[in-house]
Amino acid sequence: MQFSRMLARRAGRFVIVAAGSVAIAGLAACGGGGGGEGPLLYGQIKVASITQQGSCESVGVKVQPVNILPDPPKMSNRNEFVTSVNLAVQPDNVTCLGEAMTIPMAPGTWKFTVMLPSEIASCEREIKAGGNLVINFKDGDTSCT
Repeated sequence: MQFSRMLARRAGRFVIVAAGSVAIAGLAACGGGGGGEGPLLYGQIKVASITQQGSCESVGVKVQPVNILPDPPKMSNRNEFVTSVNLAVQPDNVTCLGEAMTIPMAPGTWKFTVMLPSEIASCEREIKAGGNLVINFKDGDTSCT
């Protein structure tokens, strides 16, 4: 009786290990490409602001699709999202700087919007392989560079 329980436990463990191995192999086969072939694209958002009473707060950059190209890579995002950028006080005790990478984005035109101490800044950028994927915001400017 005890021998059969031991066999049942080992068989159960084997099934769990085998299922996990199949799942991992399936994920490895995905590789990030897919629907459309091509690399995953990430935007690098940089923010330069000023301190608010001697400290810096993180800002959320809203990213909205404007015109997504057909057949984007499977793992790329096609929907609106927010990227948080943590800002740090610089040695001058006036400037706040920070940067963050977005989640994978589908190729196409995207709108970036951030609320800075002076006002709201926004711009549209074409996100494409081999393009300039850096989006710079500077407090006092209503657009990005």
